[in-house]
Amino acid sequence: MNRQIQKVHRPILPSMVLWAVLSALLLSPSSDLFAAEAAQPLSESEKSMAAQINNVFRRAAAIVSPAVVSIGVSKAVPGGEQRGLGSGVIIDKRGYVITNHHVVANTSKIEVVLADGRQFKGVERLLDPDTDLALVRIEPKGQTLPTARFGDSEQAEVGDFVLAIGSPFSEGLAQTVTSGIISYKGRQTHILGQWGYEDFLQTDAVINRGNSGGPLVNLYGEVIGINSNIFSPSGYSTGYGFAVPSNIAKYVVKKLIEKKHVQRGWLGVYMVGLDALRKMSKEDRESGLRKFFTDNPNLLEELPKSLQGVLVTGVNPGDPAEMGGIKVKDVILQINNTKLTTAKELQDIIARLDPGTVVKFIVRRNGSEITCEVTLGDRDTARGRYVQGLTPKEKTAKLGITIKPLTPKLARFFEYNENLHGLIIVSVQPGSAAEKSGLKIGDILISADGVKIQGSQEGVERLKAIVEKADLTKKGLEMVVHNSAGRRTVIVKNAK
Repeated sequence: MNRQIQKVHRPILPSMVLWAVLSALLLSPSSDLFAAEAAQPLSESEKSMAAQINNVFRRAAAIVSPAVVSIGVSKAVPGGEQRGLGSGVIIDKRGYVITNHHVVANTSKIEVVLADGRQFKGVERLLDPDTDLALVRIEPKGQTLPTARFGDSEQAEVGDFVLAIGSPFSEGLAQTVTSGIISYKGRQTHILGQWGYEDFLQTDAVINRGNSGGPLVNLYGEVIGINSNIFSPSGYSTGYGFAVPSNIAKYVVKKLIEKKHVQRGWLGVYMVGLDALRKMSKEDRESGLRKFFTDNPNLLEELPKSLQGVLVTGVNPGDPAEMGGIKVKDVILQINNTKLTTAKELQDIIARLDPGTVVKFIVRRNGSEITCEVTLGDRDTARGRYVQGLTPKEKTAKLGITIKPLTPKLARFFEYNENLHGLIIVSVQPGSAAEKSGLKIGDILISADGVKIQGSQEGVERLKAIVEKADLTKKGLEMVVHNSAGRRTVIVKNAK
């Protein structure tokens, strides 16, 4: 999505103040920290400088901390209840708390505890597993809620100081503040799987279990990231933490509040940035793009060395790219008014455009530049088509859905517990009774017309028999389904 970055003009920049103070402390002839006299007590001017440094950090923490919450979750398990803990931050006075998808998905109860001790139940949960973000809505009922403000993560740079705030390990450590710097921008850890969108801010600020969903804060007191995961052999912080950038979070929040879910555009190509391709070793090219370079062994040598863009190495038959005229070996130079250098840039832009958006591409083909117009498809629909190829499937034409017994592989794909059983919906026909009634890809069928449905071929046959007898015109078919947002009842009827 093309977007204009609004730069906020501030009369005083905390990072500049901090740098000036640090420079003075480190470089002042009277304050040689490496000399023996460094052990002497600080002078009044040095104490003043140190106080200024402290105040920058204190103010940033004080601005955001009141809006940081602990999130207690629970779910029923055989023999009792399983409880968990995460963090979050209130970003809207109407009661919207942003946190991680993995904190609140597949839970039955959510309790939000504010910094001042007030407690609220989560009454709504909105999820975006592709970014590991979620919104929990609480009902303030006339009470005033503290809120935090998003900053511009694009303006953050490696080396910037940041704070991480949250509830590591237990509620007894709520409101813990740790500090560090931004260590890397645009990190991909592949923790979100094949369909995830990763552009993490990496930080060495200490993040542990329970910090998930809490804010990463700059020295202006703005949220520039939502802490998501860590890299650690031990399971405890080793200085490698990853946060979802605020600019992604802002987009997801807007879509979740407006539409209750995030729709993303779909192009349907395999691609690689030319710069990245040129830096690959021959072995890497042959490993990841063997078929393409077998068919086009001299392609890189034929392209100008200065050419920047994204090389199309494959086009899915029937997908929007093919329908719009994009072909294998095209180099995509530009999308709308944005020039491209990496495949990730193109992926991120498509992900922030709605299905049905008409996009103009400028591509280089056989030495000439041409324009292609593509109407984007729906990413969830494309994902459903992909899933259909994983195992044998059954169609219930009357409802307009395709179902399969839930296997461990499908459970991992949809981010369910691998021990979960049932029948899962892997596609929903547009305009069908199922779609109009609210059934979605990824829903697990629990019962139909009061009859429990088993996750087996026998369950498939039983469901088909129930559907065939159902009157979808008058009474409709009552179905109980489960997904990452919880259990719900759906009455499937043909719209009049």
